[in-house]
Amino acid sequence: MCSTLYKIISKILVNRLRPLLDHIISPFQAAFVPGRSIDDNILLTHEIMHKFKNLKTKTAWTAIKLDMEKANDRIEWDFILKCLQELGFHPTWNSWIKQCISSVSYSIIVNDEPNGLFIPTRGIRQGDPLSPYLFILCMEALNHMHLKEANSPKSRVGVKIYLTSVKIPCLIFADNYLLFCKTNSWSYSKLKASFTSFVQIQVS
Repeated sequence: MCSTLYKIISKILVNRLRPLLDHIISPFQAAFVPGRSIDDNILLTHEIMHKFKNLKTKTAWTAIKLDMEKANDRIEWDFILKCLQELGFHPTWNSWIKQCISSVSYSIIVNDEPNGLFIPTRGIRQGDPLSPYLFILCMEALNHMHLKEANSPKSRVGVKIYLTSVKIPCLIFADNYLLFCKTNSWSYSKLKASFTSFVQIQVS
């Protein structure tokens, strides 16, 4: 869904972006970040589930899995640019990204011939080398909300594998999001509020 010339430009931007990701993306996201392996999050998930299974306290814990497979088609362009701005990217870089995501058009193949022309107003295109990186940058807004909630006093969001370890509010496998919290209405209301805020930020 991308021309050869566009893919060359997109790949150049990706090569500039990749060295910065380790300093920008939270450690809970393992995909597409150089030096990280998605296997690490798989092992952490096994350890957390083992902890949940062997807990001998009255407190119950839960893991909530969110599948964001279709999120690429619905993410707002203004939200992408807003995330880049909040992360400190230069306005010139942001203008390049805006040109990349807004220059797309689609046609329907009928009898081996393209017909019609559709101009989208949101979403990031499939086959674009830049798309997965823009997606994980946008997900940092949601990560920040859950990390802030996990670090608040007496928080019931996030879990520690050991008493001295860092609290883990979530683990992310590209477009799959795994959240950890105590099983009670207070935790669920906090998570619901964070998702509502995340959606409102996108459409505002």
